Amino acid sequence: MLGVDTNVIVRFLAIDDDRQTPMAGRFMARAENQPVRIALIVIVEAFWVLTKTKKFPRARVFAAFRDLLQSSQFVIEEAELVALALEQAEATGSDLADALIALLNHHAGCEATATFDADAQRLEHMIAVEARL
Repeated sequence: MLGVDTNVIVRFLAIDDDRQTPMAGRFMARAENQPVRIALIVIVEAFWVLTKTKKFPRARVFAAFRDLLQSSQFVIEEAELVALALEQAEATGSDLADALIALLNHHAGCEATATFDADAQRLEHMIAVEARL
């Protein structure tokens, strides 16, 4: 199994580079490289790059990430939490990173995650800092 950096996933999903996109596709398709491991930090970075830098619609990126999760071609770190974070971020309009932070902290035994971010406070396991002053 090989892991991939964010730039490989971005090229694979964005199809935005004449030279690197075909290379990313060939890399992913090559049997010797499968399954390809995608770390949590790569998920977070790729989501940010695709939605903020590349300006892809969030719905399109959510769908692409769900496809990655369902494919036997990939092993995604904390896949169940990533799936739940995608669901929660999409439902609340919050950032995927915030949803993952809240879920990872909850999974680690935290009662909640304190934040100043009003959008993140819509997530189930996020609370306003002010609530605990």
